[in-house]
Amino acid sequence: MINKELVKRYIVNFHQKDFSNVKKRELNIERIKDKAISIVGPRRVGKTYYLFSLIDNPENYLYIDFENPIFYNSIPEDIIYILEAYRELYPNRKPIVFLDEVQNIKGWERMVRYLLDENIETFVTGSSSKLLSKEIATSLRGRSITYYLFTLSFREFLEFKGIKYKGKDFYENYEKIKRYIKEYLHYGGYPEVVLNEQKERILNEYLELIIKKDIIERYKIKNINLVNELIYFSINNYSRYISYDSLFKLFRQKINVTKKTIINYLSYFEDALLFFFLRKYYPSIKQRIISPRKIYLIDVGYGIFGEKNISRDMENIVFLELLRNKYYRSILQEIYYFQTKEGYEIDFLIKENNKISKLINVTYSNSFDEIDKREIRSLIHAYNLFKEDNPELIIITWDYEDEKEISWFNKKGKIKFIPLYKWLLNI
Repeated sequence: MINKELVKRYIVNFHQKDFSNVKKRELNIERIKDKAISIVGPRRVGKTYYLFSLIDNPENYLYIDFENPIFYNSIPEDIIYILEAYRELYPNRKPIVFLDEVQNIKGWERMVRYLLDENIETFVTGSSSKLLSKEIATSLRGRSITYYLFTLSFREFLEFKGIKYKGKDFYENYEKIKRYIKEYLHYGGYPEVVLNEQKERILNEYLELIIKKDIIERYKIKNINLVNELIYFSINNYSRYISYDSLFKLFRQKINVTKKTIINYLSYFEDALLFFFLRKYYPSIKQRIISPRKIYLIDVGYGIFGEKNISRDMENIVFLELLRNKYYRSILQEIYYFQTKEGYEIDFLIKENNKISKLINVTYSNSFDEIDKREIRSLIHAYNLFKEDNPELIIITWDYEDEKEISWFNKKGKIKFIPLYKWLLNI
């Protein structure tokens, strides 16, 4: 049985910590009665610190870190004694319970269900190497709500750097903001990377840990060479199209592999939250499923281990911001890329409430003349295909800003040209 005296010392020590300087994140959760809140996200994204950011009065919270030696060999029934230890310290309080790294406890879901049955507000986090969001949902059988936490947005990045950007602060810090957007594009938004000088070393450690723990060990993969080759290929081709057929043709020349294995491995990469695969928009759902996909990194910092490219960095950053907006603010929003029959390409098509609401292209340009005219023509052409929905047309640039009504072969559309840093800051 767990040692209650050690648990009490642990609780008191935790309550003596100062959480006032923990950085707030943009993810807002909605607490629902009789539902546990599951916080999931890539390794080292700051899930534990996100829990700490919710703390107002520490004594109202019971934080249990199942990687702490006191709890490491716990069984689900130990939650009864842990709660008793808290209540003996605070007789008239019902705690809000944070269960961190719950995957270390066999049968952890029984622990969560017990807390919910006791009407205790409960939060759960777990390592992606052993606990996926879909496994949380399955284990708790409808008694949890899952929220995704991603790497830092550019807004959060600036706040971590101590740079204000709202109102007149934007103009006072304009040069710093322009300088920091380059750093953000190069090294990405992992909190520890943002705050540390050893950026390359930390990113390399993260990547190796994901490959070893979240992919190879989790799925008991023996063909490690294929894993490494696929990851190397993916990191060198972020923001580009991939297809299972083309990958199979490429790798079968030097590795004994089947197409099914490649499909499985790519799904493991996505489950580990290392890459995302974006579908092409078709009215037909079946066509969306079988179409080639575009691949994006969970963080553009990983691009330093391949062919780093600022144009592709920009597109990847825009994708991640759209993803944050979906999971933080508008869960029903759908994100696709699009190609017309004539071959005109749209980087991002946003669908909301059964309507196409935005068509977005991304280009590394500083003036209107630098913008490849195909970027403009594709938006005008696509706009006329979805004219009934009246989608907003946006070209995200490096440093060109304007709004123009443009005609092309009797087709018209109003396009907003927005610099990346302003679009990311909602300015």
